[in-house]
Amino acid sequence: MKENTYLEKMVMTASPAKLVQMLYEKAIEVLKEAEKLLEEKKFVEFSEKVTRAQDIITELNLSLNMEKGGTIAQNLRALYNYMFQRLVEGNVKKDLEKIREVEGMLSELLEVWKEAMKKAGNVTSSEKKQGGLNLMG
Repeated sequence: MKENTYLEKMVMTASPAKLVQMLYEKAIEVLKEAEKLLEEKKFVEFSEKVTRAQDIITELNLSLNMEKGGTIAQNLRALYNYMFQRLVEGNVKKDLEKIREVEGMLSELLEVWKEAMKKAGNVTSSEKKQGGLNLMG
């Protein structure tokens, strides 16, 4: 119970950029768990974990600002759609390689996102007041 309260507080106080990082981390975590479950032939639990990762990718996809995000948002949308489809296929076919492929893509995105957050942390206080990450500049 205490851990859930802590997690809830983290989510409630996190910036939008931090929430994206947390979603990437959670998706990677559940896919690692799914891999283990598939190896143990626990198919129902495996499917639940993959579905959870699909839900996270859907959330990431829906959070994209297509008007302001330009090419980056378009590319991320295409990537999220691809990952979602690979997870569907991996879930149906119990294909570990497809699950690992998406996990790897998410890990790369997480690293790029962390780097972008670091760079955004160096903006001036007036830029911070405007809110959000400026991934265009």
